Amino acid sequence: MAKGFGSVKVNWKVGLRVKKETIVKLYVDVAMTVFFFIMLSYQLTEDIIHEIMGMLVFILFIVHNFLNRNWYKALVKGRYTVVRIIRTVVNMLLLAAVLGIVISAFSISQIVIPFSKWIDIPYAREIHMFCAYWAFILIAVHIGLHWSIMIGMVCKKNKEKEPGLWKNWSAKIVAAFIALYGIYAFVKREIGSYLLLYNSYAFWNFEEWAGWFFIDLFAMMGLCIFFTYYIIKWIQKLKYN
Repeated sequence: MAKGFGSVKVNWKVGLRVKKETIVKLYVDVAMTVFFFIMLSYQLTEDIIHEIMGMLVFILFIVHNFLNRNWYKALVKGRYTVVRIIRTVVNMLLLAAVLGIVISAFSISQIVIPFSKWIDIPYAREIHMFCAYWAFILIAVHIGLHWSIMIGMVCKKNKEKEPGLWKNWSAKIVAAFIALYGIYAFVKREIGSYLLLYNSYAFWNFEEWAGWFFIDLFAMMGLCIFFTYYIIKWIQKLKYN
């Protein structure tokens, strides 16, 4: 009896620790995404704000990877399914994009990195912009790959096995609307030109309400999450997961 009670106590402590880690991960990811949004609106902020946000995002990115260090340990273990291959490729590309942002920042920084004037990286500004927009897309895809976990957390909090019919269809309609507007925002903001390195300077319409920029970013992120989530569901239905 004593042994069984002790086992329950240990399991309870382990469960509490896992829950705390999950909450910390969520806060880190949300903060990183918000700061990244602010970074992309650098025309509205001074250089020092942009660079400080960049440093904060990089620090949070390191924290995020530390909290998920077990993922790296498991890279050489287990079978690689289609879904796992997609997740691994997306994560590696995101890591490369962030490193591209950081390395190029060493050359173009004006304030935070005082020795940047001695670092000359050819086309550093173009690389910085290219990697930043690809990081934005890959962050959204990364979230989409884990969206089912988010849905599960919400259902668990509401003590539901799965969303009810009304909630399910309401969420799908809202998601579809965000995705459709995201397509419009993607074209409007000419995101493709940055992703293809056709344009390395962001145009800013100062006559437009600044809030529309963040709404458009949110919608474009929603678009990537929407398509990623449903593509993964489709792959899993085909039993290629």
